[in-house]
Amino acid sequence: MSTVACPNGHQSTDPEWCDTCGARIGAPAGGSDPAVPVAPQAASQVGAAPVGCPHCGEANLADALFCESCGYDFTTGQTPAGAAPTIDPPAPVLPTSPLSARQPVPLSNVEWIVVVEVDPEWYALKGALADQPCPPVSSRTVPLANHTALIGRTSASRGVKPEVALDGDTGVSRRHAQFVRDADQLTVVDLSSTNGTYVVTGATAPGDDVQPLVPGVPSVLADGDRVYVGAWTRLTVRLA
Repeated sequence: MSTVACPNGHQSTDPEWCDTCGARIGAPAGGSDPAVPVAPQAASQVGAAPVGCPHCGEANLADALFCESCGYDFTTGQTPAGAAPTIDPPAPVLPTSPLSARQPVPLSNVEWIVVVEVDPEWYALKGALADQPCPPVSSRTVPLANHTALIGRTSASRGVKPEVALDGDTGVSRRHAQFVRDADQLTVVDLSSTNGTYVVTGATAPGDDVQPLVPGVPSVLADGDRVYVGAWTRLTVRLA
């Protein structure tokens, strides 16, 4: 696999952002992008044996959520869209519920949507993450039709195409979080994002004391709950 040198001298397999420090390739030395997770040698990674990707065979950190080479999802077992496996694929795994002794759980007829909005109140709390003015208030609706829906920013070089694409909000990581449908239940999971994923229930307004989700731990959502990410993005989940 070819590598490129970032402005800070690291070798990166990503031609857009440095895998080590998050700096934009071709940017002045010392630069970094706040939305790209830096790859620190976390305590949980030190001494841990690498894990081979079932899709492409590339070695990844033991606690990686996605393959850094092909984007294989270690959490759900989903392979990158449109990519042919380079090694023998694993046996297919059906969606399961942690409350059903790991038995297959089909999707129900319950339909969920997410309303994607620019929220000036969230910008007042987290606007420094973007280092740019808050864009005009806008709203769009995205159906949550599949078992999972990735929240993040599009990356052509990595083949990252989120179902809930937030390309304008630079406080959002490429693979920031994901919605997971399990029968009638909808959850959101933070994917070790740089700036965190926040859930506010009911009609409560977010404040300085709101705490981010623990990465990798699902948070159950109800109709009307709001998920906040990045510098100005509010995601309101609704039963369709």
